[in-house]
Amino acid sequence: MLHDNGVGGKRSLEKIALRIAWYCKVNHFQIKTDFAMPEHDASQIQIRCPKCGQRFSVDHDLTGRMVECGACEHRFRLNDDSLVKQKKFYPGERRDPHLVQYASKPYTAFSAPSHMHTAEYAVAPPMGRFEPVPFGKVLVGIVGVAMMILTALVLILAGAQGAMLDGVTANRRMVIAGFAAIIGAIMIIYANPRAQVKAGIFAIMGALTLILLPVYFKEGSQALVRSKPILDDDASNVAPLSPVDEKRGELRAEVGYGPMKTALAEAGTKRKVIGIWMKGLQESNSEIVERYLMRMSGAGDASHLYPRNPRHYLLVLVDPQISFEEMASQCGRMGEVDQTDNELQIISVLVDNKRFAERPMNKLTEKSDGSFYEFNLMEMEGMDIRRINEALVRLSLAEPMQSRDDVIKRMIDLLPMADKEMLTNLSKALIVWSDGKDGAPEGVMKVAKEHYVSMKTLPVETVEFLTKWPQAEIYPIMDQLWLGGPVEWEAIYAKSGAPAEDYIIKHLCEGENRQRMSAARICARVGGPKSVEALEAAMKINADLELQTSFRNAIEAIQKRP
Repeated sequence: MLHDNGVGGKRSLEKIALRIAWYCKVNHFQIKTDFAMPEHDASQIQIRCPKCGQRFSVDHDLTGRMVECGACEHRFRLNDDSLVKQKKFYPGERRDPHLVQYASKPYTAFSAPSHMHTAEYAVAPPMGRFEPVPFGKVLVGIVGVAMMILTALVLILAGAQGAMLDGVTANRRMVIAGFAAIIGAIMIIYANPRAQVKAGIFAIMGALTLILLPVYFKEGSQALVRSKPILDDDASNVAPLSPVDEKRGELRAEVGYGPMKTALAEAGTKRKVIGIWMKGLQESNSEIVERYLMRMSGAGDASHLYPRNPRHYLLVLVDPQISFEEMASQCGRMGEVDQTDNELQIISVLVDNKRFAERPMNKLTEKSDGSFYEFNLMEMEGMDIRRINEALVRLSLAEPMQSRDDVIKRMIDLLPMADKEMLTNLSKALIVWSDGKDGAPEGVMKVAKEHYVSMKTLPVETVEFLTKWPQAEIYPIMDQLWLGGPVEWEAIYAKSGAPAEDYIIKHLCEGENRQRMSAARICARVGGPKSVEALEAAMKINADLELQTSFRNAIEAIQKRP
């Protein structure tokens, strides 16, 4: 087998000796190739030939010396690279009696006491129970639940007039609910492979709830009636329709006259109903048109917008406050009025959506630009209330250099539809643009009275405009506003001029001290001899020093004025 390469002796004798030694070693030690632990001899080590890989057991004393492989005659030095690395085992890892020899203490057999029982472990559960559910299945389950919830909300809320399901019958709603219930239930069960029973129960309950909703929520489930010409089986007995009647029948069928017929029946003879048939109206502009026409006409809350074919809408205005002809004129702002029918009370409009396009902002804001006035006038003549208000604000900050008559006319036209915001902006602009002889003060006064009756207040700018061009009806309103807030309205009252004197002197002898002192300051600005008499009379009946001083100062201010 292996031998050291000592000095002396002949080469051939050494080889023979080494072979004899190798055979002896092999016969004495049986090399095991399995992984069972061999009987251990502390004086022997396991080595491997680096060339052929043959394993041998040799003595420790050959470590570090040159040896020769008995199988391939390869010569190599016996070092750590030639040693066979033994697999390490730890106590309890393998049941092998040979491991006892590595114990630090002598091994003694252990037997459990009779009253103790060996621990027994349950069978390990399948690993699939602890693995997370794939994200794809989780997503499918979420989509299924969301679809059922959204369908339920649509069935509950979308049955109102003009809504998504308006005119969809109960049977068709049942089909929609059933389809959503089946698909949603399948998706929920698929997403819960470990709890399919529970998922199935949940899915069935959700599906049943969804299917029962059309039974309890029936609003808008009546099919919309589209009027059609009635044909008799015997055509010879029916008089031929005139071109007007034929055209009217086509219009009834085109617009779907059912909502108009219902609204007319409900309105009776006391209220009128006007239908606006808008063809080619983009959905993004439908809300703008509806809001404008309802505000301009003063129609009631029962009015509704009904979508028809794509980009076709029927707006039913209930109890409008303007005539059929005035409404047709307003509809011309969004396109061409191609047909009107007084009997059907329908105005047909071919909508031009280009009229709703935004205009360049630099043209709308740059006062030095020649198109500033033209573009802002076009904005006011549109139907977008937001853009109308913005144009009014811009014009209130500009001098009336161009198109004064057209601007004033459009502002007066906007007054009937003005809410508080628009009335404020109109008043600001009219303070700059109106000359008091164009009918604007009278128009603003009419609207101001209506607003005051309904809201019990008015914008400060409106009162300021009506006192700039005095309107007799504004002073009692201003007097009541001042009583409610003397500090807020004192400056406007004081600028209102001599017509306010008759109203303010009444408050010198009555009311709270803050009101009487404010009245004295107003008299100092607008009063005359009549105010001096009232102030002197008030001084005689009021002993309050602060009030006496206010009255005296007011008298001195009046007497100093020329």
